[in-house]
Amino acid sequence: MWIWGETGVAACDRALADARLIDAFWLRRANLIQAKALHSIAANRPEQALTLTTESGALGAAHDDRYFTQSIGAGNEGVRAYALIATGRKDEAKAAIDRLRTGRPFAQSIQQLATRLQLHLDASFSGQSQEIRNVIPLSPEKAGSLFWMHFLHGNYAEARAIAPVVSFDLPKQRGGWTLHGADQNVLDGIGLRSTFYGAWAYADTVTGHNDHAASLLTEANAEVEEIMAPPQPRSDGRPPKKKNVEEYERRLPYARKAKDELALWKAAINFRPRVTIQPIGETHSAFLKMRLDTLPIAPDILMNVPQENPAEKAEAQTALASIRNRLEAERIAALDFPVKDVIALLPRPETPKVVPRLKPAGDGYFLSASGLTRDREGKSDIWTIRYTHLLAPIAAVEELAMLGAALTAKKEGYDSLLLLSRIGIARTTNVTSYYGGGYQQNSGYESQMRVRFLNASAIPQELQGMEWRLIPAQRVIDELANRYTEGGITIAW
Repeated sequence: MWIWGETGVAACDRALADARLIDAFWLRRANLIQAKALHSIAANRPEQALTLTTESGALGAAHDDRYFTQSIGAGNEGVRAYALIATGRKDEAKAAIDRLRTGRPFAQSIQQLATRLQLHLDASFSGQSQEIRNVIPLSPEKAGSLFWMHFLHGNYAEARAIAPVVSFDLPKQRGGWTLHGADQNVLDGIGLRSTFYGAWAYADTVTGHNDHAASLLTEANAEVEEIMAPPQPRSDGRPPKKKNVEEYERRLPYARKAKDELALWKAAINFRPRVTIQPIGETHSAFLKMRLDTLPIAPDILMNVPQENPAEKAEAQTALASIRNRLEAERIAALDFPVKDVIALLPRPETPKVVPRLKPAGDGYFLSASGLTRDREGKSDIWTIRYTHLLAPIAAVEELAMLGAALTAKKEGYDSLLLLSRIGIARTTNVTSYYGGGYQQNSGYESQMRVRFLNASAIPQELQGMEWRLIPAQRVIDELANRYTEGGITIAW
């Protein structure tokens, strides 16, 4: 059960006063003081929180501990920024966010905390869209939300520009590990892809790229048709395996729904030119009859209907304002950043014992599963890079995955990384017994990325204009190699 505010402050005070919290446990004391600072903010005492973050930081400074600086110290910057925002001291809050961001530039979880704080500080549409664009090179999964922000706001050129960055292809998994909910995610992904490609085609049409819109819909429909195809008999003439038939039956309703939605997007694209030449009442009736109201295009339609008299103009403007106000309220609500979310994103304490070396992972049975693994997609320049560790905090695991990717790129003769997709995973091992029962155990974190290696001076034609997404491999190495050198770096290429 979560406790907040004054109750949390009191709990921290009791823990700090405990005689068992001896000087040797100074790291625990610093962490408790940080927790007290957060509870102070929840208790509407942000000024006290600022004093407490300074007190926590002083403990780290007294011990001259770099592991403290990159973990609890970084968290103190985040808590400090959160408190400064509560006091209205925006410039100081921005400075604290910048220090947090630059301290560990290649740890996605740290950057996510910085982003949430920045959006807590500046919730404007322009501020949010710029912030998301800035983090896409390291966190490409954010591209989808930026696409929909622009699409729903009617910024179709901007939506079209970011659309090629969106990827539904996740990094490859390995061994016996599976993602929680992976089967359902695959089914849901059928509809998500169709919705996205339909919207992209609509944005293409609005901005005059009709041929590309048509090709997108053709490709999307072909993909759905392939999903809807029943399993074929086996090579020896026997019926398809039962497993394949069951998988087909599960995905068929999702594919049919996706096909229907693609038909709706095509209808919407064909309907749009009619809007400017027919009466508003006729447009409204046809819009509802064709079920186009189920697509997020009403603002665009309202912007294009002819308004023959003041009453029609006022009605259209009122409806448009209502939709935009609702969308803006939903956007702002999604940026809410309560204390519990801050806690979830704070970096965990690091010590020399939990900070790993960069080394290859074993098979997980006879060798340790912790370490770096890499899989190349055929003979292409696209790789899946993973780093796993049983004890290290997620920030360290993310950095080691980035370092492994950068070193791999250099070995393969490339100077830049382009992240296509990325996920961070908290791993759990499920243990079962033939004699009944079983248990689960925490198995650490894993950072996975699907990355393309490039040379900045020779960008392929299909990636022209995407230079802003490139991450220099040497910059990653310069930032991280020394951090993880202690104990030696062992990489079996």
